[in-house]
Amino acid sequence: MGAITSLTSLDDALKRLLEGLEAVPACEQPIDEVLGRISAGLMASGELPVDTVAMIDGWAARSLDIVGASSYSPAFLIESPVWIECGQSLPAGYDCVIEPQSVHHENGIFQVVAEARPGQGVRRTGDEIAAGASVIKCGQMIRPLDVLIATQLGLRSLSVRVPRLQLVNMSGGSGQSSTAQYIADLAAEAGALVTRTESASRTASTIASLLSAADADLIVTIGGTGAGKTDATVETLQDAGVTITHGIAVLPGRTAAVGRRGPVPIIALPGMLEDALAVWWTLVLPVLDRLTMRQRPTVARPIARKIASAPGIADIVLLAGEDKAWLPLSVGELPLQALARADAWMLVAGNSEGFPAGALCPAYPLG
Repeated sequence: MGAITSLTSLDDALKRLLEGLEAVPACEQPIDEVLGRISAGLMASGELPVDTVAMIDGWAARSLDIVGASSYSPAFLIESPVWIECGQSLPAGYDCVIEPQSVHHENGIFQVVAEARPGQGVRRTGDEIAAGASVIKCGQMIRPLDVLIATQLGLRSLSVRVPRLQLVNMSGGSGQSSTAQYIADLAAEAGALVTRTESASRTASTIASLLSAADADLIVTIGGTGAGKTDATVETLQDAGVTITHGIAVLPGRTAAVGRRGPVPIIALPGMLEDALAVWWTLVLPVLDRLTMRQRPTVARPIARKIASAPGIADIVLLAGEDKAWLPLSVGELPLQALARADAWMLVAGNSEGFPAGALCPAYPLG
């Protein structure tokens, strides 16, 4: 059993995990496999659209030929306009598209009863994306829109950063495997390549062998960090040669542990869902952010009522968005009903006693 004699501050635990940690190298992945990955950045190699294209169905024309045209004074075209469909490239020298009802055709003579400015009804070369423009930011999660743009630029692959996360379920037959599955799903959503291991044998030699064989940028274990009779994760990792800091000053999640095996961070999550999720948010995600150079956005709103917190312990607060404010749902615990209702979460630092009602608080959106 891992008895906790003292708690390490969340800031100190995170500092130990991030110290000397660098982003994983960027790699090229096929365009149909990059959705949800973290981009290493993309600059447009060319312009979009490549040619001037029609945005409506109508008649391609030269705007100078129809200056001042109206129903009272139609413009007669010496050269016939060209019918063009939406999305087609305009012929050379044409700079606008006229709606069908503005052109009258009779006995081979074309009359235009409405003038058009240059560029009307068209998208000109480079209007969508200029050559050399930043298309996808470094550290941005790749969205369906990004895949669409890359495809239109003619790309077949994108440069991404994919950290390898080794997930080891240490909970055995304790019924906490659902927590491991949930964390695995969250890791995949965060852009990591997840390898799962169910540790049936939790001996030091088995864990040492697993750690040695792990081809990972981050190792996360699930379960066995408490003081139960079968909780032996911390001792097993220590026996396997890992220097472990056990007990983190965060609620929920205080039985978590952190360590390093060479350059690879190791984070031991408790087996209970709310404890594991709190440590995932406060320790694992910042490590993945460093490995991928991802910038997670926050949303600042005033809080609807006071948040009280005991100093010395960092508290997780679940929030619901109501009337452009954050409504606190729970402090220092993550019950399922509150999780299902929550729109965001925030951290009350260990050196803070909370926030008064109306204080502007940044929070991480959920979902």
